[in-house]
Amino acid sequence: MNHMKRTLFLPMAFVFALPVYAQSAAPIVAQQLVDKALAAHPELTVLALHVTPPAAADNIIIASNIGRIGKKADEDDLSVLDSGKPRVEMTNSGDLSVEVPMHDAAGQTIGVIGETFRYHAGDDKAKTVGLAEQVRDELASQTPSLATLFERVK
Repeated sequence: MNHMKRTLFLPMAFVFALPVYAQSAAPIVAQQLVDKALAAHPELTVLALHVTPPAAADNIIIASNIGRIGKKADEDDLSVLDSGKPRVEMTNSGDLSVEVPMHDAAGQTIGVIGETFRYHAGDDKAKTVGLAEQVRDELASQTPSLATLFERVK
């Protein structure tokens, strides 16, 4: 009899847990913005948003196309946040990585955007940095506030 209760209980527990899981599976606005930007810019291969969530102490990745959600910002990320200036470097694969300060619609700095672009020898690095800033500005126009980034997509 005890075995039968457990057999009935486990499937019922799973059924009741489904609605909770389904609710938490809705992406946050930040992830939706990342997905839209990647679709609009096929030359962009990596996009990650680094911010300090409200009431949190650490700057972390909150949305990206490469995972790493929750990863703390490293020294390079924080240097962009502190200086307000882009950081540009070649990746091991030969692409160009550009980090720029992230802004909200009011122009307030709210984090750092890490972007990687396909790059070929002879391409204009300044043009790629300009494209990174364009993506940043597009994201800013869709970000009324830091808190908005954490809202669930409906």
